[in-house]
Amino acid sequence: MRNRFNDKDPRPRRGGGVAPWVWGGLAAWVAFSALIRLLISVVFINHEVWVHAYRNHPLKAKSQQSMIRLVIGRLDYRGINGPPAITFKDYDNAIKLGGVPDMELKPLTRLVINKLLNVLGIQFDASNVRWLSDVFEYCVQCSWFSGFINFVDNALPDKAIATVPVPIIEPLSSIIGLALAFNNPNFEVELYSDLWPQITDILAQARALGLKLTIHTSVLDINRIYVFDEVVRRMVRLPRVDVLTGSTDFTNKVEVAGESYRTPTLQPNPVKVEPSVIEPRIDEAVLNAVRALGLELGGVSTLKALSDLVGSEAVVRAVSMGYLAYNPMDLTVRLSSKGLALLRAVGEGTN
Repeated sequence: MRNRFNDKDPRPRRGGGVAPWVWGGLAAWVAFSALIRLLISVVFINHEVWVHAYRNHPLKAKSQQSMIRLVIGRLDYRGINGPPAITFKDYDNAIKLGGVPDMELKPLTRLVINKLLNVLGIQFDASNVRWLSDVFEYCVQCSWFSGFINFVDNALPDKAIATVPVPIIEPLSSIIGLALAFNNPNFEVELYSDLWPQITDILAQARALGLKLTIHTSVLDINRIYVFDEVVRRMVRLPRVDVLTGSTDFTNKVEVAGESYRTPTLQPNPVKVEPSVIEPRIDEAVLNAVRALGLELGGVSTLKALSDLVGSEAVVRAVSMGYLAYNPMDLTVRLSSKGLALLRAVGEGTN
């Protein structure tokens, strides 16, 4: 009889159990499903813990609300959101105080005042003074501006916007404004300062403490604005002379600045210019103007002197053709690179 365990038996087997690889695959699937369920439960638990921690720790939200803002040339800009706040401006819903609150200074506030006095070159140490009014009373060099401040004993309202009557004259506005800001860290403070480029370390300290501070100014120092979280400025375009056409009367040649423009725009030229690919012909009058300025006047002259020498029409045409450059700031004309090339070309032709 053939051995039933002989592997060489060519006849197919009948019956028997499930193949071992089926049991292995089923076990792997069960393990994988259990792992997925475990990961999902861990994710949900961590999510609930994070939400609970975020809701129970308002300090994180408060640190994100801190803002050190610079406002340039926009006194109409409202630099505070709501109470409690201190400002030098008079808003509709603000409580106007009768003077500057005479508050007891904190050590850091004294340090800020010392830095401001040092920047101003005033020899006074505020480390030992107790009240804000003591700084102006005992500082001898502060006498020329201390008489313009009235101190009151009233405390700041903690649930309102307080308007403190401080003139926007330096150094009063910077000293009192920053003293109020550092001594009352829970208040939004709006002040005026043109000294801010010299006290960026104070502003960095205010930012590190999470103060909410808005500084109005008329000064822009592009290399020192990185201490601020936000900069708001009014766009200003300087008047300029657009083009000289037929006259030296500049009253109608000035382009007035527009607040809403970010880049200068050219006004349309009333003179119709036909497109041409050829260089316009240089007449003798223009050539004489270029020669007179380059060879006789040394390359630069006042507009009146050159006009008296060769005629105003020739000067205007030479400027419009690019051979002379006109500077409206000092009313002078200079020989341009194009005019210098013309002189060289004329000199080679004559030679």
